Amino acid sequence: MSTLDSLYQALINLDEELTLRLAREAVERGEAAPRMILSTCQQALRMVGERYERKEYFLAALVMAGELFNEVLEIVQPPQELSEPDVSSGTIVLGTVGGDIHDIGKNVFGTTLRSYGFNVIDLGVDVSKETILAEVSHTHPDVVCLSGLILAAFESMKATTKLIHLHVPDLGYRPPIVLGGGTVDSDICDYVGADSWSTDAMEGLRICQELIGGEREAGATETGRA
Repeated sequence: MSTLDSLYQALINLDEELTLRLAREAVERGEAAPRMILSTCQQALRMVGERYERKEYFLAALVMAGELFNEVLEIVQPPQELSEPDVSSGTIVLGTVGGDIHDIGKNVFGTTLRSYGFNVIDLGVDVSKETILAEVSHTHPDVVCLSGLILAAFESMKATTKLIHLHVPDLGYRPPIVLGGGTVDSDICDYVGADSWSTDAMEGLRICQELIGGEREAGATETGRA
């Protein structure tokens, strides 16, 4: 069994000592790129979530799995090595939409964003569309990230996206909206009217980086023309 396979099983089994040891070994021996290590852990987190849904695990297991991921993240990619001090990669408004209280995926994504220098405004769970709009109006984030797992969340995502788009004239810009959650796909993204989607924290990070990079490049072009 490979180190990554062992890491996957260790995290699913909530074996803290083995999980952290295997993560360190993978880094020290150069057996896998940081992205692969984190992707393996995210897959394990999804399995923990599935076991929770099947009532094989209790809520404490979800919490512990999330904490283990954060510890692995610190081992694999120490935050101080990822960005310059006092330099923000951008501001993200993040929240699980109204009618949904799932937060493990949101929390992992938020931790990943912060480790890459993003300023993350986490509104929590079961967040109304009005609350999200109010935060967007107040902070003018670079990206709005909406998380959800259950069917009702998709309707909330759509309503939130519609509300934000209706207020674009008041906001003075159209913030990109990215969806996240284990059941989100391209069809849901089209239905909601969002700009992008992902079921993976690292991929979601890259999407945000690309969206912000594109916005800043466009802004610089407009400034140059002026």
